[in-house]
Amino acid sequence: MWRVFLANFEKSFAEFRRYYFNSISSIATFLIFFYLLFFGVKAVGGPTLNLSSTLDGIIVGYFMWIMFIFSFQGVAWGIIEEAQRGTLEQVFSSPIAFEYQMFFRMICDFLFNIALAIPLMYFVAFTTNRKIGFDLPTLLYLLIAGTVSALGIGMILGGIALIFKRISSFIQIVTIGSLFFTMFETNSLWHRLLPMSQASSMMRALAISNVKFYQFNLVSHSILWCTALGYLTIGFISFKYFEKRAMISGSLSQY
Repeated sequence: MWRVFLANFEKSFAEFRRYYFNSISSIATFLIFFYLLFFGVKAVGGPTLNLSSTLDGIIVGYFMWIMFIFSFQGVAWGIIEEAQRGTLEQVFSSPIAFEYQMFFRMICDFLFNIALAIPLMYFVAFTTNRKIGFDLPTLLYLLIAGTVSALGIGMILGGIALIFKRISSFIQIVTIGSLFFTMFETNSLWHRLLPMSQASSMMRALAISNVKFYQFNLVSHSILWCTALGYLTIGFISFKYFEKRAMISGSLSQY
């Protein structure tokens, strides 16, 4: 198992380094989009806008959104790329179960996402002259819990990709839709039960009020982990269902 993890880690790093132009372009795109959003809100908001909490919330919400889309897109696009390359059936026929390989890929993607997102978060806070307090243990705790729910969504999309092959338009719809529940906060329970919404809310409390993970109440922690594990369970069950359908129909290796 350890060798499988190392192999996936080396693969992710090799692709990031080999296609460095695309990697750098992606980072630049996210930064440009953030600055357009940040300074747009700052310019349009006017004197009635509570700049301190609103702008800090935008920074946190935006990077939680990045972590969300990196996580669920990594699973879905990984399966689509395997199908395009013609290696998907080989991965399924490996002695290591496909679910374990996907799990290790998720861990590798998470490590890469953390390594990119945290420095970028500090960078944009510095360049926008915002002083955001981040307790590293709390930051990692919320990112892990939030990413778990995102991975569940990714497994659902990955399962759909096994059947329908090309789902890029649908992935874009989910990507844009996720901007709503990661960047905007309401007190309603249904909103807190959306994937990564509770993690984003707690992250804003960390950034704005410097609330540590042990200072959140039990209800907040319960919603956070019940939502995360719930989406991961639904994602796993959905993926197994679509995987079984693809095997029965014999369309696993088709693209």
